[in-house]
Amino acid sequence: MIEHYERLGRLVTDATAQIDGESPWLVVGAVPIQPTPVELVPASGDELRRWLQQHVADWPAPIPIASEQPATYADKLTFLPSRSPGRPATTYYCELHADGSALGALQLGTRRDSPTDDSEVWVLGEGAIAWITIALLRLMAAFAHRTMVLGEAAAEATITPGAGTAMEVWNHAGSMYGPAGGHRLSEAVSTRRTIDLARCLSPHLTMTARPLVLDLLRRFGLSGSRHIDPSGVLQRGHFTGFDEAIRAWADAIGAPSEP
Repeated sequence: MIEHYERLGRLVTDATAQIDGESPWLVVGAVPIQPTPVELVPASGDELRRWLQQHVADWPAPIPIASEQPATYADKLTFLPSRSPGRPATTYYCELHADGSALGALQLGTRRDSPTDDSEVWVLGEGAIAWITIALLRLMAAFAHRTMVLGEAAAEATITPGAGTAMEVWNHAGSMYGPAGGHRLSEAVSTRRTIDLARCLSPHLTMTARPLVLDLLRRFGLSGSRHIDPSGVLQRGHFTGFDEAIRAWADAIGAPSEP
C-alpha cells in the first residue's frame, strides 16, 4: 500500500506543477491497488475525449473538460485548455493514465474582502468543495472501471492555495454568505483515504467522498458538512442558488439527495 501512496503523491505533485498557481485548485487523484495497464494510442485520445465530455455533461456547473484535443504520451493523456492571448487562464486539468490511475483538478474560489478584517482573501465555497470532490472522485472511479480496474485505490484530495492571498471557506449558515470555521490558510491542505472504486459508481459514492470532504473542511475549522449528511444524503437546500442543478446531477448519477 505504501508504494501506491508514494505513486499517488508523485502524481499529485507533478500535476500541480502544471496548473496555474495564481488561484486555488481542488485536486483529486486515485491510484488503483491492482492496476491493469492498457495501451494508449492517438485514437485513444479521441475516444476518451468523447467519453469525458459525456461524463461531465451532467455536472451542476458547466466545466468544459475535454473541450480540446489531449496531449498523448506513452503512459497517459492530459487534457487542459490551450493557452493563448485573450483566453481565460487554465480552469481545469485532467490526466488519464494507462494503468487506470487518474487525476482531475478544477480552479476554485473568488477574491473578496473578508468581513472579519476587510483583508482580501480567496473565498472557497463549502458547497463547491463538496460537489467537486464527489464529481472528481466519481470520474476517477469511472476511468478505472473503463480500463477494467475495480477493487481498492489510494485516493487524495488536495486544495492548493492561490498566490499571495490566504483562503477562507464560506457558506450560507448565517444570515448572509460569509466566513465559516474561523481558520484562514495560506498553505495546501490534503487528505488521503483508501477507497472502494465500485462504491464510487454506486449510490454509496457520497458516503465514500464524505470523509475526504470532512478532512478538508476540518483544516479550515469546520466540524462537519452542511451539504452531505452523515448518511451520505446531499442536502440540496444548502447548495444555495444551485439546488435544482444539484438535484438534476444527483438524479443523473444515482446519488441520494433531499431538499
